[in-house]
Amino acid sequence: MSAEKKNNDSKSNSPDSSRSPSVDSHASFDEDDKYVCLCETSGREFESWYYFIKREGNEKALEYLQKQLEKIDMYILDDFSTFDLDLDHDFSAKTAKEMTKLEVNSYSFHRKFNGKLNMISLGLKKRDDNDDMLEKLFDKLGLGQIEEYVSDEDIDSEDLVTDSDDSDDSDDSDDEDLVPVPEEPPKPSKLVPKAVEKVAGARTNKKKHKKKN
Repeated sequence: MSAEKKNNDSKSNSPDSSRSPSVDSHASFDEDDKYVCLCETSGREFESWYYFIKREGNEKALEYLQKQLEKIDMYILDDFSTFDLDLDHDFSAKTAKEMTKLEVNSYSFHRKFNGKLNMISLGLKKRDDNDDMLEKLFDKLGLGQIEEYVSDEDIDSEDLVTDSDDSDDSDDSDDEDLVPVPEEPPKPSKLVPKAVEKVAGARTNKKKHKKKN
């Protein structure tokens, strides 16, 4: 499952609304380890998500993925995601971990992986045009599917969604007005005492009480 923020409702055809409890939330790593960043920019959610992947032991798999990504002209097509892999800069384990706590997106967590990255073949062919390659890339890695190719995700227990969190979200009513109608001030009563009415300048028809000669 993909990693999601626990204060958001689930969306169709998007990553699941919780971090999987089956993932090792106590992943081990060395403070001297270096990480590189794979960035996914979603054409569906209009957000960018950072995946920090350990460099040591994954050099060949990272270079192979990079060579494939460089063949694609990255632009937003339909709901497909685009990807950028930065192999020129390393990030410490501490920085990568701290970045997973960054809450600037409304939907998905940034993520950190301490384990082995498998070789990822996007299945690009010489006959493919750029749109075809973008679609193949999305089908392979879109919406957090990088998790299927790399192990040992580093997740804190407080980031895991529980059943009670889901039930709290379901309590919200979908039938409420998005913009409630403003309440009008109460109208003044027409039952005004006569004394007050005279003070207010009300007139009486005195002529109708005079006797005709």
